[in-house]
Amino acid sequence: MATRAVVFDLYGTVLRLEGLQDAAAVAGAADPAAFVATWRRKQLEYAFLSSLANAYRNFDELTGLALEHTCAQLGLRLDAIGKARLFEAASSLPAHADALPALQALQARNVPLAVLTNGVQASAQRAIANAGLGGLFSAVLSVETVRAYKPDPRVYGIATTHFDCAPLEIAFVSSNPWDAWGAAHFGFRVLWCNRTGAPPELLTPAPEVTMTSLAELPAHV
Repeated sequence: MATRAVVFDLYGTVLRLEGLQDAAAVAGAADPAAFVATWRRKQLEYAFLSSLANAYRNFDELTGLALEHTCAQLGLRLDAIGKARLFEAASSLPAHADALPALQALQARNVPLAVLTNGVQASAQRAIANAGLGGLFSAVLSVETVRAYKPDPRVYGIATTHFDCAPLEIAFVSSNPWDAWGAAHFGFRVLWCNRTGAPPELLTPAPEVTMTSLAELPAHV
């Protein structure tokens, strides 16, 4: 079946979450990598919990709450200005080095590209522009329209509705194994970007393709 569009997860897949480590260091985190990893885990935990409880709050709110919790957990005392600076750093994440060449290669072939993100649409658009990727995506699709978070099937349905196509006509790219599984369960063709060499998830269905870099992506589309 022909591919109608390539749809990307944004945070972690296209944008480097590790880019927050410099801001965490400036804020005084003793171990910036551990701080960012803990913040990310809590952010996702809040997203999963709010979906399961049907108690949606937008991703910016959950990110702020996760930051508060992480500061308390790791003993980092920040005033309101310090917390605001860390929060704003999430809108200035750099792109992974392999992202721009892969996106440009697909765009040159007139392959429609989109983002499907847990993030707030306006925040995601700002992050994409700040990373120098503006104009590469035909759509930035957000969970805001269904008020639930990935891997809820309703979220993946946003993409099939937008492109008016069957799930198998979407090639979905994510670096998050839980997101890759959710997308495969929905019926997308899934290309998992496993940059860290993580073991595959045991839940089925498995991704159709496992890549170590987005540089491999054009060969599979």
